[in-house]
Amino acid sequence: MDPEHCEFLAEDVTIQIVPRRNEPVLHLVCGDVGPLEAGIPVEVPLWLAVDLRRRHHCEIVPPSWFNLDELKRLVAIEGETEGLSRLPAFIFEISNILVRAAKEDIVDGDQIKVLIQDLWDKREAKLRTSSLKLLSQHTHAHVRLDAVQPLEVAALRPNLSACKQIARLVRNAHNS
Repeated sequence: MDPEHCEFLAEDVTIQIVPRRNEPVLHLVCGDVGPLEAGIPVEVPLWLAVDLRRRHHCEIVPPSWFNLDELKRLVAIEGETEGLSRLPAFIFEISNILVRAAKEDIVDGDQIKVLIQDLWDKREAKLRTSSLKLLSQHTHAHVRLDAVQPLEVAALRPNLSACKQIARLVRNAHNS
């Protein structure tokens, strides 16, 4: 899985929008949506929200976790816990999509981007440290990846593969 695939999967998450105009029922492969009534909030898949926003047919209502206070809280929890904390599903992918597609609908967008990056950096450091500990063991191990986001797995996979290959080469050199 690569970052684009993670983002594609995240686009199926439902998000609230406020339509700017009335629309009839939209018959989609994933099911019917609507009818959309101007000013009445409704849940739609993220990909549809982005498309409607691009055409100025709606405003996107950011998820409840997509605000300064909640993101500061998540960053603080991540800094305090030894392991990875639980986060909303696809938090990094959804954040990236919203920052790109709905800048005008986001209050404190620049600060939110910084907090999301802080959260990513803290978690990436934990994952990197855990990976090094795992790879330094000279036994085969299975790992549970609780609370790991799909984008984190996609980002970590190439590094783990390379480290595993290096560890194999070092073992072979010592055995020769």
